[in-house]
Amino acid sequence: MVDRIFAPHVASVFFLVPIAGFVFLASAAGPLPAVGVVLFGLGLGTEIDLIAFMVSRYFGQRSFGELYGYFFMVFGLGSSFGRFLGGYIFDLTGSYNAAFIGAGVALVIGILLVNRLGAYAYPVRHITPQLAAEAAT
Repeated sequence: MVDRIFAPHVASVFFLVPIAGFVFLASAAGPLPAVGVVLFGLGLGTEIDLIAFMVSRYFGQRSFGELYGYFFMVFGLGSSFGRFLGGYIFDLTGSYNAAFIGAGVALVIGILLVNRLGAYAYPVRHITPQLAAEAAT
């Protein structure tokens, strides 16, 4: 999708999907928690791909591996801390609802921040026949 649609817009959609999942999980009524898990999973599967694509578009290829490693490390630490915090909140309150609210707020903040990134510093260049001919010479 990010090859055709501006990546921050794709990220916004996939950051909103887990918020709907949190609402369904918190409802605990009938099949809604199962739908919530699916929505939550859709959101979880996108971060790593979006990190790689957006690092390449905003920072270029020169130090891609190093920068991607740093961003992935921060993602991993945040993911680990979030799981710990969610469990701790459950131990304190007997429910994950407060953790869902906190995660939802964090996702909204993420949406606001990712949409402030602006245009790609290194935009995608589509290979046209003319560009292919120029590259061949």
